[in-house]
Order: sequence, then C-alpha cells, then structure tokens
Amino acid sequence: KGETVLKTTKEKTYLVFIAVFAVAILCVLVFGLSGRKGRTELPAATPRPTDRVIIKEVEKLVEVEKTISAQTVEDGLRDMGFLVTEEYYFTDVVSYSSIKKFLNTNIELGFTESAYLAAYSGTVSAGIDFSAITVEMDENAKRLTVRIPKPTIQNVTIDPDSFQLYSEKVGLGNPISVADFNSSLVELENTARSKALERGVLDSAAANGERMIRGFAEGLVNGDYTIRIVTE
Repeated sequence: KGETVLKTTKEKTYLVFIAVFAVAILCVLVFGLSGRKGRTELPAATPRPTDRVIIKEVEKLVEVEKTISAQTVEDGLRDMGFLVTEEYYFTDVVSYSSIKKFLNTNIELGFTESAYLAAYSGTVSAGIDFSAITVEMDENAKRLTVRIPKPTIQNVTIDPDSFQLYSEKVGLGNPISVADFNSSLVELENTARSKALERGVLDSAAANGERMIRGFAEGLVNGDYTIRIVTE
C-alpha cells in the first residue's frame, strides 16, 4: 500500500508539472500572437514646414510675380492717361479798346470810345499722352524700348480770382459786351501759349516725362534691362 501511495503521489506531481508547462506555453503563444496582431505600421513621418521653408515658398511666388513682360510695363504706363509733366505760370495784361466812326468814314468819334486794361494770372499745362505709349522688350540684348508721343500743350487756364482792373472807360452808345470780354481773354490765352512755347515748355515736359517713365520702368525690371526711350 505504501508503494501504491508513493506511486500515485509521483504521478500527480508529474501531471501537475505537465499542466503548468502546458499553461506556460499557451500563455506565450497567446500573448505573442496578440502582440503581433496589435502592431501596425506607422506612416513615414512628414516633417512640418518650418518658417524657413514657408519663407522660401513665398520667395518663389514673388519671383514668379517679378517676371515682367513688355505688356506689363506698357499697361502700367498707359493707365496714367494724359499726364501733365510741366506747367508754365504767367501773369499778363489784357487790353480792349473800341471806338465808333462817323457813318462810313474814317472819322473817329472820341466820345464813343470804350476801353479797359486788366491783368490775369494762369498756367499753361503741357504733357505726354501716356495712353499712346508702346513698349518693346529685347530678351537677348536685355533692353526695354519705350516709344512715346511728342509732348503737347493740354490747356491754358486763367485764374478768375487773379483779375486786376487797372482802368476802364465806357463810351457813349458803345458799351463793352460779354463777347468783347471773351474775345480779349482768347487773345490772352493765345499770347500765354506762344510765350510758353518760346520758353521751352514742351522741352521741359519731354524731359520730365522721360525721367518719370525711366523711373517707373526701372522699378519694374529691377535693373535687369537697360531702358531706351524714343520720342515718335
């Protein structure tokens, strides 16, 4: 009986050992497989754009915008329309005199004489019609040619507030009319225009216009092209 009990005890111990070993192997398999199933491949890391990267991208966009064509320069200049580039200031005297004659003779009737002497100030404006400008770009020679029309006088403006009357005389039966007054102002405008031309108002208008055009074009091409201005 003693041997039977010992043998039974050994068998139980052996069975327990096998059971524990089997459980251990099962745990290893379960946890190993679950670990593999739960593992996912992470996507490749994409670096976030830094300030330097963003600045570089902006610089690329700016460089694209800096690509200037002849049409770009031409459109920019034409948008200015007629541009006054020089003004001539004047102060001049306007006079008017009228006297009636006796019937169809050359005998003047002194008591009918009407006259006045006055002074006005004003300006003669001259400039260039920028809307007629054309631009050509030579990529090989790196030259920008701007063709402009000749400057012209745009208008003569008389300042009514500058009027100064020096003398006035109204003869009998010969009043000064509005037509007479307007006629003398037209004469004043013509005189001012002639004086402005004599003093080189158009030459100054051309020089100032070319200086303005050159500065505008150079600002766009950023020194990459030489500027050539031709007056048609």
